[in-house]
Amino acid sequence: MATSQCPGGICDGFVDLLHSPESWSVSHPGWQHDAAWDDMVTAAESGCRTCRVFLKAASCFPPQPFYVSFLCQPAKVWGENGQCTFTGAFHLSIVYQNIIKLFKPDDGSFCDWPLPPLPQNKRDLSLDGKVAIATSWLTACRDNHSDCNSYSEGVDEDTTKLPKRVLDVSPPDGHGQLRLYETPEGAKGRYIALSHRWGQTQPLTTTKGTIGNWKQTIPWKHVPQAFRDAITVTRELGTRYLWIDSLCIIQDDHDDWSKQAPEMCSIYSNALLTISATRCDEGCTDTLFPDFQHSVTVDGDPSITIAVRAEGPHVSSSTHYPLLQRAWVFQERLLSRRILHFGYDELNWECMEKAWCECDPNTIYATLPHLKSSRSRNPTSALTPNFPTSAHHDMWRRMIYWYTQQQLTFSTDRGPAILGLAKEHMTLTRPKNSVYLSGLWSDSLVGNLAWEVTAVVVTGPVRPGTTAEPRLPGPTWSWTTVADAICMWPLHWVDSTTTEVLDIIPPPAFAVPSTMTSAALDLKSTPHCITLKGKALKGISTNSKDPAVARDRKKFYNAWFEASFGAAPGTFNFASDYPPPSESGDSIVVSDGEMVWWLHLGTNPVEGSNPSNRPLEEIGLVLRCVDKPLGLYERIGLAGSRQGQWDDQGEEIVASLV
Repeated sequence: MATSQCPGGICDGFVDLLHSPESWSVSHPGWQHDAAWDDMVTAAESGCRTCRVFLKAASCFPPQPFYVSFLCQPAKVWGENGQCTFTGAFHLSIVYQNIIKLFKPDDGSFCDWPLPPLPQNKRDLSLDGKVAIATSWLTACRDNHSDCNSYSEGVDEDTTKLPKRVLDVSPPDGHGQLRLYETPEGAKGRYIALSHRWGQTQPLTTTKGTIGNWKQTIPWKHVPQAFRDAITVTRELGTRYLWIDSLCIIQDDHDDWSKQAPEMCSIYSNALLTISATRCDEGCTDTLFPDFQHSVTVDGDPSITIAVRAEGPHVSSSTHYPLLQRAWVFQERLLSRRILHFGYDELNWECMEKAWCECDPNTIYATLPHLKSSRSRNPTSALTPNFPTSAHHDMWRRMIYWYTQQQLTFSTDRGPAILGLAKEHMTLTRPKNSVYLSGLWSDSLVGNLAWEVTAVVVTGPVRPGTTAEPRLPGPTWSWTTVADAICMWPLHWVDSTTTEVLDIIPPPAFAVPSTMTSAALDLKSTPHCITLKGKALKGISTNSKDPAVARDRKKFYNAWFEASFGAAPGTFNFASDYPPPSESGDSIVVSDGEMVWWLHLGTNPVEGSNPSNRPLEEIGLVLRCVDKPLGLYERIGLAGSRQGQWDDQGEEIVASLV
């Protein structure tokens, strides 16, 4: 091969390696070089053959990057004795958005670079090949996985109750008409569900105006690509019915939507399989079957042909897959007994027992193994008499921690998008007398109230017909009324001996908020309250006037708490449920001079302190009174202190939180 003509020295090190294969070994550190895209273009135009190969390979997969990294490492083989040997080839990757790997072409074309051959287990890129892989995984799961088959109360997928509406994709030969099928009461059958991202453009939907037409036929020309692919896979797997949310729920009918949202638990858990459009960044217009393999030829003396393949990360790396960062999809993923992920370049499988991928015949870990494992989801293990309340709480606490970090198209879906998991959690793991209370549970209520905002999450606008200023619809004691990420304290950290629950007037357990206004705007008319009796410290609201402090959420509210309760600086940590006020001060939560309370919830030993003399951290709810005669209070945050503030201070109050 000719010497590099790269003026910037982009590939000199790479060319040196090509000419000295004797220097390669198992322990060889490899070669890495970073370069700007424009520099590589200039080098290619100046005659550098190597840069022309790199440029042409990277150009197969737009968008074109601004910056690329080239990584070359020895190709290794592990023997049966556990020893690793160098094969004489090297792995060459171009890294920017996805990882682009170069291989020897499998058609016999000339390639004088010592590249490995295309992986055998990824060569079949056809629909038939993908269906064959999916079928083998599905068969293995149905034949061998007792946890998957016993999930959803052991209901067989062939005789399960069908959802209210499904798509009839017709027999697998595809000759029938695609239509929306409104199932008779009690109808049973086998169906597949689709998990997808709506994207910036509205997908094909069912509305009051289109439902009549869709029951007759849905024209194929109107069906977006991701839906077409899902329909094709459903047919190929020999299944007649497919459930897609945007088509099986009437999108402009709030009554229908509010009835169907709580049914997500049974819809996804009873499905034979959930097809996940994991790779579809652009929503429904994307395809499940991307063209991720190309062959490039660069003229020269001699010409060289290289097979180029884009390889994306496994689904265990959710940061690379926007779909897996969605709140509704988080629920769908946990509720589904089986999921077939269509990743950037391969299929991935998740079920109650295993996680597989095409590139590795061995089992891989799923992203959420601690939540989707058979141990935490199987009713036979979770409903035993000795299953402690703290275990129920910890399971729910971990789910909420992950769930509230996910994104929503409509921020007002915060409560509805978790209802399916709540129903499953109540059925499988909670005590029979436990009541679901807008994200909290009655059997561990005092501990459940110890939640705090930990990070700001970017969410979408409110769902049409609702308002979310300054909080989302619902009672202020519930985390579902804030749009940010929250963390619920472990139950054993809230060892309360001073706080008592006197009464609970719960919201409907699995209802979806309608056009109600925010609880914080109309608290007095909200009948859903929790009445607590406990010790409380009284303060007088004092807001900081420092603009620099006002722009920082943590600084502003810690300064507010210290000034309002006369606390020494640095002795308290106050997590407000509200964002900091605007510079004009028009969004101050509690006006200067208003009475505020710090209601004791419990104490816990401070982590890492001396075991023989562990100081106690006291935590409590920060409240403002919205109706003194009725004893109605609004929650505005959670505060903790290592000072013994309740030892000799505080007064007993009865507070109805609304």
